[in-house]
Amino acid sequence: MNTHEHHDAGRDAGGAAHDRATRAGRSLGGSAQQVWLAGLGALSRAQVEGSRLFESLVREGESMEARSREESPRGESLRDSVEATLGNARDRAAGTWDRVEKSFEDRVHRVLRRMDIPSRSDIEALNARLDALNHRLNRAEAHATPKPNASEP
Repeated sequence: MNTHEHHDAGRDAGGAAHDRATRAGRSLGGSAQQVWLAGLGALSRAQVEGSRLFESLVREGESMEARSREESPRGESLRDSVEATLGNARDRAAGTWDRVEKSFEDRVHRVLRRMDIPSRSDIEALNARLDALNHRLNRAEAHATPKPNASEP
């Protein structure tokens, strides 16, 4: 095989590889395009069928609520029952939380007392006494200061 034939053989092999790569690229591009179009189709169908499904679920919910009113001895709907149950649970939780909070405050107060740390009300009472003493002291100082004579220049 001469140099020219060897070169042509390489070009033929390279050309075939290039042709395969081009076909693969087109195939891949076509597949990507198909995936894109399938996604758009799925979105379109979901929008159309989704609203139909939602409307269907609303009708079923209305029907179930009406049946629950008919079956209830007091004429309450399932929604009323759930709301009442949630309200009771909320009230119990609030009551429990209030008891826990009160218990915690009582324990902290007892610990502070054992450590001889004054409470807020103790400090407020002490501040009130200090204010009263300052007021009395200011009045006493005002009476003790000699008043200048009107005849002095």
